[in-house]
Parts: sequence; C-alpha cells; structure tokens
Amino acid sequence: MKKSKRNSCYGSVSGKEKSRRSRSVVLTAAGLLSVLLLAGCGSYGRTGGSDAPRETEPAEAQTAGMESDGERAAGIKSAEMQETETESDEAQDTGMESDEAQDAGTAQAGEEEENRPATMANLLQESGNVLDTADAPELPDTVLWFNATYACLTYTNGCDWRWVGGLEPTEENADKVKYLLRSSWNVTDRKSGIEAVKRLLGGGHRAKYQECIDDLEDWGLMDLNERQFLNEVTKVLNGERSDIDLGETPGRYVLAYYMDRDGISAEYIAAWDLCRVNQLYGDFYVCGFMSYEEAMDASYENSLRLQNMYDSWEEMMDAYLLGYQFWQGDLAASDDSPAKERRSYYEMLKKADDSPYELDWNMELKKSW
Repeated sequence: MKKSKRNSCYGSVSGKEKSRRSRSVVLTAAGLLSVLLLAGCGSYGRTGGSDAPRETEPAEAQTAGMESDGERAAGIKSAEMQETETESDEAQDTGMESDEAQDAGTAQAGEEEENRPATMANLLQESGNVLDTADAPELPDTVLWFNATYACLTYTNGCDWRWVGGLEPTEENADKVKYLLRSSWNVTDRKSGIEAVKRLLGGGHRAKYQECIDDLEDWGLMDLNERQFLNEVTKVLNGERSDIDLGETPGRYVLAYYMDRDGISAEYIAAWDLCRVNQLYGDFYVCGFMSYEEAMDASYENSLRLQNMYDSWEEMMDAYLLGYQFWQGDLAASDDSPAKERRSYYEMLKKADDSPYELDWNMELKKSW
C-alpha cells in the first residue's frame, strides 16, 4: 500500500504555505530543469490539448474511461486564450497494434483540426453573440463573490464575470454550454453533472498530486537531491529507465517533486478544484440543469469552503494558478507557457475597472437570492 504524506481533506492551509506567493513560476532550478528536459527529450513546457472557455476542465472524466488533460488554445483575443480539457492523462488501451495506430493516426491527421471540440469563444464568435458588459444584471454582492472565484477564466473568454456562468441564460447559450459540458466533462444531464462535481470535491487534482508524490516515493526519487532527481527524470524521458512510467504528462511529476520540497500540501491547491466547482454550478444554471436557487445554494456552500481555506483573493488565486500549472504539467520553460499566460490574464483582470477582486474577500456571504 502506498504511504500518504498529505491529507487532502478541507481545512485552512498552513501559515508556511500562506507566506509564499507566485508559485506558478517558482522552480528553484528552472534553468537547469529546462535544459535537461528540453534538450534531452523535447519540450514539456506545454502539454497540448485545449484550453476552452468556461474552464471546462474535468479532473477525472471517469465516465468517459479516461482522465481529461491538456489545453488547446483557440479564440477570441489570441490563438492561445481559451480553455477546454479534452485529452486524457492516461489514455486507455484502444486495442490497436502500434502499426495500426500509426496508420490510423496518419489517415486522421487531416481531420484532427476539424474534429477538435469547439470552445465557448468559438461559438460566441460564430453567432455574433458577444456580451455587452453594460447589460450585466444587478446581482447581490454574494453572488458576485461566487462569480469572482472563476472570473479569470470568464475574462479570458471574453465573457462577463458579472453574469452567473459568464453568460446570459438564453436558450442559445444553454445549447452552447450543454455542448461544451458534454464534450469536455462528459456531462450530459443533471445527474452526470453532479457526479463531475463530486469528483472535484472528493479529490480532484489534489488526489492526482498526492498520487504523483506517492509514485515518486515508491520509485525512490523523493529522497534524491535536485540534480540527482533531474538526472533520473531525464533518463526516464530518454527511455533509459523502463521501471518508471511518468505517463502522458511527465511535467506533473517534476512539479510535484518541487512543490513537495517547497512544503506545498495537496490542500493548498484545492482552489483549482473548488473554483471549477463554482464554475460548473454556473454552467448548470445557464443550461438548465439547476435552477438559479439550487445553483446559488450549492455555490454558497462551496464558497464557504474557499473562504475558510484562504485569507485573500491573492492567496486563493495563487493556489488556483499553481493547481492549474500542475494540471497542465507546465514547467513554464517557454514564452507561450500556459501557466504564464493564465497568470498574465489574472494580472490584467486585477487592474480592470470592474475587477472582481475589489470585492471584500471577507464579506459575510448571505443567501440573498
């Protein structure tokens, strides 16, 4: 049985963790790491996949038989702005022999771009349905607080964080959200939506982080110093060690090693999972899987968890961005690093005239709907 160094139950994060900032770009030997990984085995600074609007990023799409991973940028402001999670962490065996798989991949190469799931930004562009922020409704401060927890994604998608779910709950928008929930989270109805939320609340990428640490311990890599660790990882990625499998996202293991050395617990990155829970509740309201009251009641309970765990928007977003970086397996070694990009949008949103982070983090959340 694997030993467990961390406890992923909810609770306030430690004072040591709270004293740290901007972890999304903190690796103590980033230069050496980049040289070893990029020169030895190609770029692992970006894992691919899709980054589609509405942060439709499932932690474990179990009903689809795989864990979703990766981001593929597409969108409204630049070619690398939107989020939807569609690639798998551990791709299931398809039953094809390797030659057949290669042949199939060659035959389908020309169709890959066409068959990629759409993003909300794509759909809004095609319909011309771009929200005017002046049309946003007057919402209670508590509801705006809920919206603020996933506003970074809403902002990068060109939507309005002052709407629940970022969008007006029209029939057209409901259809778009249903499509994205189906293609990105394997959510097709209320029941499967609630199951997706349960996976995030029950472990999400906190559990994946712990799994990486447990694996590294089992392989004897956690006891190595930094240089020794990087040398062994390079051997694995170059095919010189067959006893270690870093999966489809090896960067996660590298990040887990550094995060653990930096004293970062699984609880700390809970914001990555819990902010997406609020996002999903907003989606469920927009597409009709939940009534407004149900979505707000659920968001209320989840937001109390967030408020209890962190002391400020800055702290919560630091944890969220670190969780995002871990999910991506992004070593932040290149200029187009998803983690760097996501942080840049957060920084822009902080400076916006209607920044959600001007709300009082410690406000008393009230059932005002």
